[in-house]
Amino acid sequence: MRTLSTGLFACLLLLTACGDSGSTNGTGTLSGNWQIALQRSDTGAIKLQTGFLLQSGTSIAGQVLLTQTGCAGVGTASGQVSGSTVAINVTQTGQSVQLKGTAASDGSSIHGDYSLLASGCGNTQTGTWTGTRVTTLNGSFTGTLSSNLTPGVILHFTGTVAQGANTGGSTASLSGTMTSSDAPSCYNNVNINGLVSGTSVVFNLTASDGTALGAYQGTSTTDMNTITGQYNFFNAQSDVLGNCGGGDFGDAVLNVQVSAPK
Repeated sequence: MRTLSTGLFACLLLLTACGDSGSTNGTGTLSGNWQIALQRSDTGAIKLQTGFLLQSGTSIAGQVLLTQTGCAGVGTASGQVSGSTVAINVTQTGQSVQLKGTAASDGSSIHGDYSLLASGCGNTQTGTWTGTRVTTLNGSFTGTLSSNLTPGVILHFTGTVAQGANTGGSTASLSGTMTSSDAPSCYNNVNINGLVSGTSVVFNLTASDGTALGAYQGTSTTDMNTITGQYNFFNAQSDVLGNCGGGDFGDAVLNVQVSAPK
């Protein structure tokens, strides 16, 4: 059986998030989940980075997952806000990224220039950057799963998902449940435990006894209304549900009715 791509999946599982506060200072608070695109001035290449920021007064702190720079890893973010002007420095072993820009009045985006100083890995570079704040993933969803193992087989799920608190880490936790009336019986009631960073979403799917049943990895729109990705149901043996069969894999689209966090 083909296995689900594990690059981002494994990376997210290994990272830990490190309370959520913030106030405005001429712009909407910049606290939240951010998708950051760096575009190099010399090549035009665009690299995506993700992470969470916390604003307290005029100070910014957080962590950024640097997956597409010379050295992949987590960088520590610190900076200041003055009116709509934003300056953030992301430091990581082997490189540092300075982000300077102007925030939208509602704090939903930032545009500006960046410089990356390589110190031991990668290449020093400059360019422009855009940061987009990603909507919190809270709400109910419907999912359509199209099997690649057995073409023509389509499964339907409904569920709920809730995003954990923004603690200024590179990821935030996800929890929830999903059910189906036309999936194999062991997938009728599934628990969700996962992570989100930027628009990257990972669900780990387990039975009520904790048995691993599968995984889902997807990419969302910035408003979190649609998540598109791949699922993999394992050939699992659950103490509660018995033999889950031969497993399955394929494409999955989740349509989310986003609600405000409680």
